[in-house]
Amino acid sequence: MENLGCAKNQVDAEVMMAALAEDGWVRSGDPDDAQVIIVNSCGFIEPAKQESIDTALDLSLRYSGAKIVMAGCLSQRYPDELAGEMPELSGIIGNRAPGRIAEFLRQMLESDTRVFVPETHALVPGTPATVHARGELLSLPGSAYVKVAEGCDNRCSFCAIPLIRGRLRSRRVDDLAREVSRLVESGILEINLVAQDLAAFGRDTGENLLELLEGLLEIDAHFWVRLLYVYPEHFPDELLDICARDPRVLPYFDIPFQHASTAILQRMGRPATAQQNLALIERIRSHLPGVFVRSTFLVGFYGETDRDFADLVEFQREAQIDWVGMFTYSPEDGTPAARFEGKLPLPGPEAHSRRDELMRLQEPITYNRVDRLVGAELDVLVEEMVPHEPLALGRAYAHAPDVDGAVVLTLGDGAASGVRPGALVRCRVLRRNGLDVEATPL
Repeated sequence: MENLGCAKNQVDAEVMMAALAEDGWVRSGDPDDAQVIIVNSCGFIEPAKQESIDTALDLSLRYSGAKIVMAGCLSQRYPDELAGEMPELSGIIGNRAPGRIAEFLRQMLESDTRVFVPETHALVPGTPATVHARGELLSLPGSAYVKVAEGCDNRCSFCAIPLIRGRLRSRRVDDLAREVSRLVESGILEINLVAQDLAAFGRDTGENLLELLEGLLEIDAHFWVRLLYVYPEHFPDELLDICARDPRVLPYFDIPFQHASTAILQRMGRPATAQQNLALIERIRSHLPGVFVRSTFLVGFYGETDRDFADLVEFQREAQIDWVGMFTYSPEDGTPAARFEGKLPLPGPEAHSRRDELMRLQEPITYNRVDRLVGAELDVLVEEMVPHEPLALGRAYAHAPDVDGAVVLTLGDGAASGVRPGALVRCRVLRRNGLDVEATPL
């Protein structure tokens, strides 16, 4: 299983592995021994599409004895094109029924069925997200992603997710509480809730994000709940009260603001203004002084002028966001933006130059925000031991998996006792080193 793309894609990969294990397949630790190699592809933007194609082609050359199957978002979006232009692929399966992967592989091997792209997602209101409880996880020890909904009803003009994943389909609170309870009982200490927009959870079922959190917090255990991808337009202020009341809901929010120019936000289909987003940040910080906020900025969108970019730079300066990802706009087939007339996206070099400038301006902001951790006592989720060194790597509440800085633990003088991957260790932060912080166990 070669998994690419986002955390939601990772959950799909884990569902496929569980379904295959249930059907009697064994996951090979060596691709040379594999009968089938599955590339769980990403089809969100052009570089991700190309990475998926290049990965499949490379694997077909290196492991000629295996059948290469393309699964995931790229297969869902372009099944006919892949079938016609990539004879290297033995199979193509979309992303709307990952639990049916074993059924598809049997058909592929027995009857040369090559393409399987369900139109309707297996996740429908009122039913569990999968028919297979996940076993092996692709996360680092102690952490798991839980996908609470599929698809998206937001209509951002630049985004292809509704084309790929379909409309919003939420799971039920009781179903999610059972899954999280199983994960916690198995030793998972960090539950990362993911969806295209967590704030939209339950609109189709009559439930909501606050009810989901209350249901999860009824679980009698110590674990973290981390909220990823909460759109600013729908951010529920009551969420701040839950965080203040129960420390298991981490004061960390991933809020994709995308831009600050009113004209660009309107063209993107994002209703909030820069001032509304600044006010949201202020409310969050006034309720939760230690909070960390992550966001994303998208530059080079259709018609972005020097004035629009200056507005974004000013927003960046005022907002002082803790962690920021910077991206250049990638035109996508079938999106509303692809049909815009009279406006053009910035040429690549200029867009990349603007992205680089934002990254340069963000560095001292992030350093300053991370400095707040120095001297604090924090719980750190240990992810891995550094070979041949008295060091371990982990994350605190301020660090989401894979995208933020890390905590480097120094384990001298017997401090290694109890420090192992998947453990939660109380530490004192000694100093900042770049984006990371150095700490020692207490």
